[in-house]
Amino acid sequence: MFTITVGLIGESSMKTGTLASREIAIGRDPANDLVLDNGSVSRTHCRLVAIEGATIVLDEGSKNGTWLNGRPVAHPCVLKFEDELVIGPYVLRVQSLVGRGLSSAPQELGVRPYPGPSQESGEARENTVVSRGLSTLEERRQALRWLMLEQGPNPRFDEVLRAALKDSDLEVRMTAVLATARLRARDVLPALQSSDLPTLLQEVDEPRERRFLEALWQGVIRYLQERRHPGDSVPGRDPLKPLWKLLAGELEVSDPASMLLYSLTTALSMGKMPRQLPPGVVQQEGSFYLERSGLPLRWIAPVEHLLGANPVRRVTSPGFFVAQIPVDRRLAKWVGNPQPTRVELDHEQVWLGSFKEAERLCEELSKIENAHIRLPSADEWEMSARGTDGRRYPWGNLPQEDWEECASPWGVEYLVGDVPEWTLEHETGAQLLRGGVEARTWVRHPVYEGEEEFAAALRPVIPGV
Repeated sequence: MFTITVGLIGESSMKTGTLASREIAIGRDPANDLVLDNGSVSRTHCRLVAIEGATIVLDEGSKNGTWLNGRPVAHPCVLKFEDELVIGPYVLRVQSLVGRGLSSAPQELGVRPYPGPSQESGEARENTVVSRGLSTLEERRQALRWLMLEQGPNPRFDEVLRAALKDSDLEVRMTAVLATARLRARDVLPALQSSDLPTLLQEVDEPRERRFLEALWQGVIRYLQERRHPGDSVPGRDPLKPLWKLLAGELEVSDPASMLLYSLTTALSMGKMPRQLPPGVVQQEGSFYLERSGLPLRWIAPVEHLLGANPVRRVTSPGFFVAQIPVDRRLAKWVGNPQPTRVELDHEQVWLGSFKEAERLCEELSKIENAHIRLPSADEWEMSARGTDGRRYPWGNLPQEDWEECASPWGVEYLVGDVPEWTLEHETGAQLLRGGVEARTWVRHPVYEGEEEFAAALRPVIPGV
């Protein structure tokens, strides 16, 4: 159910209405669910579609465009808390977002004069973490994965799929290929066949993976051409068996191939914000920090993650805070001589020459911050890097531009680069190195007794309450 308040930009007048529907059409034509009678609004301007865990806005080819946060809606976009959707002279602001997969509460969307005040309720604060902070590229991928939760073909989504099959990002295209199959969008088949996907696949360095992705593309074309039942498989060893199981709704995530399919078709589920902050952690303007030093933190919610590769494990996070960036040169210097003012971080990672040095730095920082600060476990590091969709790299599953600058779905940065990071298995005392030049999120490098001391960075964690 959408509860909508409508007002003109720059005016205080509003009108309120309630629509008990998972999809509403907005436009000038009286046949629309929400009628905005203004010459700059098209007959059917856009649609809002509520699907599992999200609300998506789709522009319907409007003359003046639908604008989200100052940018035109050229592809399916996810509405987030406090987003501003401009339709002609009207502004729609999201007051709270509660998808049917998260709560049975209604979705409340307000169209208000621009600019206007906003209040964030407790329930909204808990449930709007789903897509907050994602990059525009990541939002394009996630919007397609949310669309896959719909059942059967939908002509309104065909143009979305056609546009995605021309996207400059390889992962968006592969997601669109699988979305076309999941939605059985046979009208999109010509666009799928004419796609120059094999050219983009040359960016994939691993030949075996490149062949598998091209086989997926060809398999989807064959599936749509032959109208075959997804449960059918060819005799003998079928390399596309994971695809047929995916389309039949029977995919079991057990190895890298099935994990890749899962990641390309599963939307992120980021859980709830913490109800209580542990000692030493403060919240300012929606972000978390260590109180004295000002080290930025990211919250890893208590939700299920897929860890490992072969085999794959399902592990639920206990809920914890992790440093957004590793301890840098200025923070390490500040720990040796704490000042009343916060540290101005320079992001130059400190190479700690031993595991004990990393532990000592955690202990000193714990005393200064009056907080429980420790090294992450290998699982906690992987959760921070991987998100809930089991992705191969912090930025996603396939090559993309500027990947070094990309954060994980949780907003954790600098996980991949020149410097690995210390982790500790607290039950066994085993020391492991994560990240660095190894971009795959599941790879762990144990440090054996008697080996030379390694130089690695420190990314501390603070357990939740």
